[in-house]
Amino acid sequence: MSNSLRNRIVILCVGLVLLTTVVSLLSFWWSTSKIQTQKVNQDISVAQNVYKQYLNSKENLLLTAAEVLTSDFGFKQAVATRDAATISSVLANHSQRINADLMLLLDLSGQLITTNNNEDSFTDDLQALLSELLNNTQQSNFVVLNGQLYQVILLPVKTPRTIAYSLVGFKITKDVATELKSLTGMEVSFIANQDNLAISSLVVQPINFRLINYFNSKTTRLFFGEYVVYKNREIKLSSLQNQSVIILLSADLTQSYQDFEQLIYLSIMLAIFTIFIGVVTSSLLANNLTTPLSELVVVAKQFAKGNYNFEFKSQKQSTEITTLMYAFNNMGNDINKREQQISYQARHDALTGFYNRSAMLDVLSQKLIKNIPQIFVAIDIKGLRHINDKLGPRVGDDCLIAVAQRISGFSAELGGFHARIGGDEFLTVFPTAGETNIQQEIISLIAQLETRYTIQNLKINLHFSVGVVQYPLHGEMPEDLIRRVLIAVDNATHHNKNSHYYQQGEDEAYLERLAMLDELKQAINEDDGQLFMTYQPKLNMKLNQIDKVESLIRWQRKDGSWVSPDVFIDLAEQSGLILELTTWVIKTVISQVAYWQQKEIYLQAAINVSAQDIAFAGFHSTLINTLSQYNVTPSLITIELTERDMIENEEKGIIALEQLKAIGVKISLDDYGVGQTSLGRLKMLPIDELKLDKCFILKLDESQKDQFIVQSSITLGHQLGFSVVAEGVETAATLKLLKQMQCDHAQGYYLSKPLKADLLERWLEEYDAIH
Repeated sequence: MSNSLRNRIVILCVGLVLLTTVVSLLSFWWSTSKIQTQKVNQDISVAQNVYKQYLNSKENLLLTAAEVLTSDFGFKQAVATRDAATISSVLANHSQRINADLMLLLDLSGQLITTNNNEDSFTDDLQALLSELLNNTQQSNFVVLNGQLYQVILLPVKTPRTIAYSLVGFKITKDVATELKSLTGMEVSFIANQDNLAISSLVVQPINFRLINYFNSKTTRLFFGEYVVYKNREIKLSSLQNQSVIILLSADLTQSYQDFEQLIYLSIMLAIFTIFIGVVTSSLLANNLTTPLSELVVVAKQFAKGNYNFEFKSQKQSTEITTLMYAFNNMGNDINKREQQISYQARHDALTGFYNRSAMLDVLSQKLIKNIPQIFVAIDIKGLRHINDKLGPRVGDDCLIAVAQRISGFSAELGGFHARIGGDEFLTVFPTAGETNIQQEIISLIAQLETRYTIQNLKINLHFSVGVVQYPLHGEMPEDLIRRVLIAVDNATHHNKNSHYYQQGEDEAYLERLAMLDELKQAINEDDGQLFMTYQPKLNMKLNQIDKVESLIRWQRKDGSWVSPDVFIDLAEQSGLILELTTWVIKTVISQVAYWQQKEIYLQAAINVSAQDIAFAGFHSTLINTLSQYNVTPSLITIELTERDMIENEEKGIIALEQLKAIGVKISLDDYGVGQTSLGRLKMLPIDELKLDKCFILKLDESQKDQFIVQSSITLGHQLGFSVVAEGVETAATLKLLKQMQCDHAQGYYLSKPLKADLLERWLEEYDAIH
């Protein structure tokens, strides 16, 4: 749980406290050290001033004594007469009067005349001493005489000329250093000749120790580490050139270190206490924040389970947590409402309020009981698309709502339930008492549905196809029952009946169609030879030559069985596979025409297409690209459409055909005479060829009426600028009549059945050889 919010809050708070404490300690240490250093330096400076004043007072005392001595007439007279007894007496009296440790009388050459001490003890060269001191008279100097350090002053004895020199001095002893220590509070040391002579106030002195090294390196160990004991300052005193004399002031820092460590220790204790308080406080804060959050997690989990009535209950929370709590509760209520709405929308049709197909399956699985027979009725509205196209989608939607209301009113009386399972298809299920009642109920339902509707002040008559399935006679599983009732309504629509009762075996035929559809799709994608093209020749009646063929697709399944083109083409149109099938046909036929061109066989090939193909936006580009790919002239390709395909989407179809004509492709109207093409529509169509339906040609030599129709159609076609093709020619008599009627081309089994490309090439050779 190291990543938990509670731990993060505690770590953050403790970290901030710890950081603040460390910064405070470092700041305190730095400032304290700085202040301590400044204080020590200030104390040393004060001590320096004190020792200077002390030495200056000694110097003034020496100067006064020397001046008194050298001004004494009797002393001067005794010096002049070399009265040794008098001189010694005077020196002794003066030295006692000022406590001078040294009084010497030197002649002008630096020879000792007399002293207050033993004359034999002075072995140093006094001449050199005199020579240096003469350069700095009336000022004290520190000199080493006979291994002792003195503060001395030299004054001449004049009568009035200089006849001798008086040297007066105080001896620097441990007492002097101790006295200065008492005045300055520091250890005071006089050091001459680089530590060869040292006088210090230090009470305990180790044997054979170097004073400067001792004060610079002396350390003490305390709790937080090892520290240098003394802060030192060396001050050079006035002395002879060959004698270096310094005074060393040493401040003892031990007490400061102890005080500092005590402050640090106290600060650390305060920091530990602060951190402890921070931990406790942050833990309380974290608990106060994370506890309601944990409870909110529980609420969220309950929401995830669909329990939206679970409420967050927590006392004494902050305003933000309280706001979040109310937001969570409101969110749960809103989600519950939306989920109910979404659930309803997911299971019901938005327009009619009926169940949708998936919801109907769930309802059926719960409500179907074997002991209670149920009737499944699928209802398809005929021509609803035309209502949408002509009157608008709002009228179409209102028609659906009105139909749904009548279905609901009918089945509600019987205790049934209903669903909208397609754009214009409904399903209603209700219990029934017997076979006779079923038919009566279906008749009653259709009568109610076909009663005139008033939609937006419009009187509209609707017609229906109804499919009927009985439970449990025709199945027990909801999926099977719905599939079979849709098969029944499709049969009713296909056979143009009001109602169709499902018959055993129809489902198997439907499944066979699905399997066939899968095989067809596989045959198109794999192009494994199951699908192939045949070509039926067309005879040019004027030239008596074969210059056209009609391309006809054939399918032989892997098991060797044949499938009628009417069956699988109709299946492809219903399933939307017709576009892929037509693309395959276009590519195959154009590549074949290109191959024939290479062999100098020039045939115009007709390709049959459907209304779906013409309506498809990519049809035009597919045709152009394929022609370009195989370098085939567009005029060698004819597109054949039936009258039904022309009428289905006439406006859009005409535009598409005009685009094809613009690139040079020929357009043929197939099965002319059996559709609904009026003469007015015929003159509007951008076609090049009329193809008379074979129903007029098969018995042309036997039926005078057929002859009238064919003759008039040929004449009309020529007058409108179309060429005319007659298909279904199976006798020589028929072919002769068509020549007499000046028909342009003839096609039929009398000439040849549809042939594969290689067989057609042989047939052409044989035909050309004969004719």
